[in-house]
Amino acid sequence: MQHATFEHFSAAHDALKARTRYTLTNLFLDSRTLRALLTEKRCLTHVEEGALFLLIPYHETYYDCLYLAADGSALADGLGRLVEAYHEPLALRGSCVGREPQAGEAAELFRRQGFVLTKKLLRMQLKGAPEKMLNAMRPYADEYRECMSFANPEDAEEILALLKEEFDLVADNLPELDAIRENILRGQVAVLRRDGKIASLRYFSLLKNTLHSLYDVTRKEYRREGFFMALSTFVNEYFTKQGTKNVRALGWRDATRQKLVKHAQKSNQSSDGIVIYNMLRTPASDRNVEKDNHP
Repeated sequence: MQHATFEHFSAAHDALKARTRYTLTNLFLDSRTLRALLTEKRCLTHVEEGALFLLIPYHETYYDCLYLAADGSALADGLGRLVEAYHEPLALRGSCVGREPQAGEAAELFRRQGFVLTKKLLRMQLKGAPEKMLNAMRPYADEYRECMSFANPEDAEEILALLKEEFDLVADNLPELDAIRENILRGQVAVLRRDGKIASLRYFSLLKNTLHSLYDVTRKEYRREGFFMALSTFVNEYFTKQGTKNVRALGWRDATRQKLVKHAQKSNQSSDGIVIYNMLRTPASDRNVEKDNHP
């Protein structure tokens, strides 16, 4: 286990590729983003013959465990040695991303090393609300139009606090303050203000003509006011005015909340088969690692 620089990680990555063709990974960051993270944060690497691990700290709470592995055996062996070598005070979070059964099989390897499932997320294709629903939403947008805008950088702390009220810091991949500020500057956080505070927000990102709908939050005291529908219309109208066309829209749903999943289906949303298992290992897990090596 050693401190990671971009140069060190790149060399380790190239060496792994020279040794083997890796088939399992949860590392999908582009080189620019990865370089920035390795420059700004105290990241760690762990190298094995058939696997490479990169640990990135978030929220001073956990290290995100990114991996590249030749196959399931290499990932299992590497995880075991990583756990033995890891002596940091922060928890470890491993996200297993992909289609079934591969994603679930990877999650099982984490479970055997003392990780527990915090949340299973389903990726949904958002195909656009039915016209009947759109017609129902427009009056809310008209009513609250003067209350809606895109967020300002100084809103970042209030936005993070609001996200924490609704979502789990680790299981829901909440962004840090700097990331929130950057997303605000990109014009990708829409807010509705009421009574001197942010009452509702839509947090999204647009990458390569794909809209990622990440977080939608309305404060509990305003949930009967139609703020979500107003903001949805506000954002849709913005993209229409910008001339943004043929955008693919994706979102995420908690697999255990069947009512929300069914409601999403009624709103013309459907799972595209991609899942995330967010697995967490706390320092207390050191004494609870499962020794079962059965498949």
